[in-house]
Amino acid sequence: MATAKKRITTKKKSNNNLSSLQKRLISGGISILCVLVILALVMGYTSIKNDLDTLRGGGGVFSWFSQSGSQTSNPVGVFGIVFGYIFIYLFGYWFSLAGFVIIATVSFQYFLAPELDRSRQKGYLLLIVLFLLQALLSSRQSVFVHSVIPLFVYRALAAVFSGIGARIILIGGMVLSGVLIIEFERLKGWIQLAIEDFQRKQEEKAPKPAKPTINSDIETIPDKTEPVQPVIQNHTQLNMNPEPVVPENNKAKPDNRKRQIEPEDDDDDREYLMPSISDFLESPVKLSERDRKEIENQILSTSQILKNKLGEFGIEAEVRNVNIGPIITQYELEPAKGIKVSKFASLADDLALAIKAKAIRVQAPIPGRGLIGIEIPNLARDMIYLRDLLLSEEMRAMHSKLAFGLGKDIAGKPLVADLTKMPHLLIAGATGSGKSVCINTIIMSLIMRSKPDELRLILIDPKRVELAGYNDLPHLIGQVVTDSDTALETMYWAVKEMERRYELLQEAKVRDILGYNEKSGEGEELEKLPYIVIIVDEFADLIMTSGKDIELPITRLAQMARAVGIHLILATQRPSIKVITGIIKANFPARIAFQVSSRVDSRVILDMIGAERLLGNGDMLYLPPGKAMPERIHGAYVSDHEIARTCDFLAMQPKPKQDFNLKVESQSDLGFFEYDDELFPEAARVIVSSGTASVSMLQRHFKIGYARAGRIIDLLERARIIGPHLGSKSRDVTATREDLIRIGVIDEDY
Repeated sequence: MATAKKRITTKKKSNNNLSSLQKRLISGGISILCVLVILALVMGYTSIKNDLDTLRGGGGVFSWFSQSGSQTSNPVGVFGIVFGYIFIYLFGYWFSLAGFVIIATVSFQYFLAPELDRSRQKGYLLLIVLFLLQALLSSRQSVFVHSVIPLFVYRALAAVFSGIGARIILIGGMVLSGVLIIEFERLKGWIQLAIEDFQRKQEEKAPKPAKPTINSDIETIPDKTEPVQPVIQNHTQLNMNPEPVVPENNKAKPDNRKRQIEPEDDDDDREYLMPSISDFLESPVKLSERDRKEIENQILSTSQILKNKLGEFGIEAEVRNVNIGPIITQYELEPAKGIKVSKFASLADDLALAIKAKAIRVQAPIPGRGLIGIEIPNLARDMIYLRDLLLSEEMRAMHSKLAFGLGKDIAGKPLVADLTKMPHLLIAGATGSGKSVCINTIIMSLIMRSKPDELRLILIDPKRVELAGYNDLPHLIGQVVTDSDTALETMYWAVKEMERRYELLQEAKVRDILGYNEKSGEGEELEKLPYIVIIVDEFADLIMTSGKDIELPITRLAQMARAVGIHLILATQRPSIKVITGIIKANFPARIAFQVSSRVDSRVILDMIGAERLLGNGDMLYLPPGKAMPERIHGAYVSDHEIARTCDFLAMQPKPKQDFNLKVESQSDLGFFEYDDELFPEAARVIVSSGTASVSMLQRHFKIGYARAGRIIDLLERARIIGPHLGSKSRDVTATREDLIRIGVIDEDY
């Protein structure tokens, strides 16, 4: 019975594939017929009517096809005359012409790309709008001369709802269809922009106080002999009308239909379609013009408050430049001669009290400039979306497969990073500060720009819910890891994979993965190696459950895995020295600190204070490798809806041909444990012979201390020779003498 079901399923699958091919061929044929009818219709109704009269005067219907083409002017001949007249009589001239143009376009689009469903829906809606318009225009006809069907629809509606009611129904149908074509969110944005434009014009008519001019570039510092007005730089003016990136031909648009995952096929030779950034990611309406004007109008008053408050403490300074960012506004102050920079940092709380701000951060000094930066939160936040980052010029200039968007700096400039140059990233911050959104942003950036044969992911999520939506990704190796034991095995598998790759690089006589892949692309018989990115969402939980065992493989990967294309991203919400140890920090030069509760936590992450004064919700300090001072970045946002829609599309793409097996071949491989105690083999033999295992027994038998005996017990548990801790009871012995011989702990004649 099971065999029969399998046979039926295979047959249905082949029929579905054949049906899809037939639909594409039929669509191509329909588009050709539509082009012929369009050529016939462009001659006009009068020409078609005259040609039809000529054919009627020449005899019966069958004699039409024997007449020479010189007697008629239609370029498509009898076919064009007959079908052109029929469609004009049934639907009207203009609707027939426009309708066949739409049908030809939609049919040809389906022939080229069947998955572009949203564009076809808009074509059908436009066809409905034109039909309703034709019915409305046909209402003036008294007899059925042409447009028979639209006129019949109008008269049927008029008979039930009267003439006014019929017109209301037709106009309402056109409006609703038009809204669906334009999309409601876009229409809402247009209306809001029109209202803001009208309000701005009304405000311009009223007299307003003098305000600072807004320049696109930061001007040089003016002469200090007279009072100066700060130069204001608004981040919204840097890129008011960004040019949209035209999606590539192999980029696919989202499919709004219910997802149906096809069964995996080993012989799947479909082409992998990259998701289109502009179609799968969203960028709703940003901060309103009124909010921006309110921020700008507050600049002069805040500058004066800063100057007066600093003067109360004997600090003389002038506000030179003001940078309005998406989240904060940075005031650049030039201190007078003889003023210590450290005085500004000590007055952060006093300045926040004077300005009535939630929290301010003092950057003293600004790197590369002789100014002090005071960062004050804006009255209204401007959301930063991942779509804007991935379509920015900065991202388009990045050719690395591991480039990702982080957010925007305090001036509103997009900031993108390259994981290959980090080469590992440490993320830490308090709960709710934006770590999980940052991880989602990184993952989405990677999978939107790389194919599965170029990038593979390993996701470890002890919380079980943060990364569950990525389970069906073709980029993913295995499933999302949720328990600590599997996470430990996965890390050791990554170490094995790193060693295997180093052997391949040694045989190919290259230094890194780039050189190896270049050789494989030049025709040599080498298998191309994809990058592997390991992302751990809650590293502190693994430390609590696995202890120092998890730190050993992470340290080895962090020290050696860069050249072979394996990179780590660790995130934790508990930035303590027990979690972020000195070894971890030494091997993770690139770090991101979100909002934390104290200066101590900030020092643990960045080795400096500052993260305790962040605003949360994606506000971060990013410390790039090789730099001493962190940059303040406002993180990008990507919604769960965008993630689900992208993952649903990618789940239907063909799986990569190169497969990885995360399972370690045998836990009994002692090289795997890297034990360093010479008593380990003898202790294993003694415990298997006695049938009991405890620390005190090893102490008595080998006359060793408690610490060494406990370490040997831990090694025996990892080797699966003994069971887990059972409280006051002795541990169970799970291995036999034959097992010890098989794994090489003792010899057969021992």
